[in-house]
Amino acid sequence: MPVGTPGSGGRTATVTSPPRNTGRHRRNGGAYPAAGISITGICPHNRQTYPATTPASAAAGRPVTCRRLFGPFATANAGLTAMPPAPQKMGPIAATAMSVTIVVGAGLLTLPGLSFAEAGRLGHLPWLLMALIMLPLLGIFAWFARRHPSAGGVVAYVRISLGERMAAVGEAIILGTFSLGMPAIALIGATYLQQSLPGLSVPLVAMLMVTLGLVSGLFGVKISGGIQTAIAVTIVLGLLVLATGYWFSADLHPADAATQRIASGLQEQPPGTASAATATTTVTQAATIPAASTKATSGAADSAGWIGVFTALPLILFAYTGWELTSFLAEDMQEPARNLPRTIWASFAIVTLLYVYLAWTVAQAASPGNAWKLAPVAQLAHSWLGATGLRLTGLIATLLIMANVTGAFLSCSRAVYAAGREGLLPRGLGTTGRGSLPVPAMLATWALFMGVIGLTAVSGAGVELLLQLAGQNFFVLYLLATLGFIRLQTRPGPRLLGIVATLTVVAMLPLFSLPGLIYCSLLGLAGWWRHRRMHQCV
Repeated sequence: MPVGTPGSGGRTATVTSPPRNTGRHRRNGGAYPAAGISITGICPHNRQTYPATTPASAAAGRPVTCRRLFGPFATANAGLTAMPPAPQKMGPIAATAMSVTIVVGAGLLTLPGLSFAEAGRLGHLPWLLMALIMLPLLGIFAWFARRHPSAGGVVAYVRISLGERMAAVGEAIILGTFSLGMPAIALIGATYLQQSLPGLSVPLVAMLMVTLGLVSGLFGVKISGGIQTAIAVTIVLGLLVLATGYWFSADLHPADAATQRIASGLQEQPPGTASAATATTTVTQAATIPAASTKATSGAADSAGWIGVFTALPLILFAYTGWELTSFLAEDMQEPARNLPRTIWASFAIVTLLYVYLAWTVAQAASPGNAWKLAPVAQLAHSWLGATGLRLTGLIATLLIMANVTGAFLSCSRAVYAAGREGLLPRGLGTTGRGSLPVPAMLATWALFMGVIGLTAVSGAGVELLLQLAGQNFFVLYLLATLGFIRLQTRPGPRLLGIVATLTVVAMLPLFSLPGLIYCSLLGLAGWWRHRRMHQCV
């Protein structure tokens, strides 16, 4: 078991002479032999195997660093289990695809219409501005990912920078957020599918999605990563084709005529063929707007200008969240210290380009009314593909939902695994099973999500309550990560970056609802209490 010496701040330390004292484990206080022993150890946090330090290797200046235990260490049999190296891991391409599917959800099929309703023909600018706002925060995530990749994700970043107590608080918050947020995503996805296929049971479909996430995870991240890659490519290319095809269509009509045409087309479809069936009524209503009224409303929408650009920002904020989930997949990646930061930036570039291009196309093609506001992508596809466009939109929506739930399930199970490994949850959840996969954590995550979905269906609480309680909690994790980043920095440039990111997160905090604030506070108190109960090292 690698043992760290406190006080080195997590920096890589070069051993220049054999250590003379024994190491001391930070959690249980046990003393272990110093260098010169003949066994090897496995770091439980970055899973690298280190040879026993000998006088010869020490004299050679071999750098030895534990991402979690800070600094030079000697290896010994500590009796603690760690996640052994998985035989199959995701490469950078699969990891990027996984990140894209985690971030991009079915809301993308609606949000461009909402930004158009606020900002008119400038509806793409809120997406671009929000991407710029998120840059400092993603820079901090990438900085931590390069230096401290771990299945603990953002919680591990907090542990490195702010200590065990705040990490326990953050871990409780993230677990409580996952417990309600991920079932809510599955229920929302099931509701969307029910609009395409009336008669489906929303709770049963949501449970099926969670079960598919479990099955995908049990096949291993290499296989599931390959599937996610294929789905991500299909989604991105499909949306780009729907948007680009509009511009190359030979028959481009004015916006008001397009609305009339879409409305009549939707009314001719048999039940279940439209991907956004609930938009049919509103499309028909929009089609009855007189041409003069439509043009007047269009002018009003365009005159919204920059005021609408800023008022649309809160609507699309949640489309730029999800990279905190990607951080929990670090130990499932090849060379995570190198590939996780690349994954963050590559997925951010792909997602931003897709968002801005799709929002720009919708803003130029849309006409006023609830039709384009509620189902803009379906309207866009129907404007040049007719019924085929609606079917393609429905297929893309299905893939978006399934990929989003699957990727989020994998991330949540890794967070549960890390919490078990750290002792916040039962340690049995921090062990691995078949194929070096965290099977106990995956099964526990599956059971938890199924229970929440079932309880929501029986109680009639609704998805709104789940989102109200857990939808904003990740802001607290962002805040802890940015404060920790500032604490670790000594140069003015990085500290300024941390301050900007912190102010950005603070500006998001007013989005908290009162029930969400109470729930988040209770989770934090639970984490603090659990930390006090855990055995602490001397």
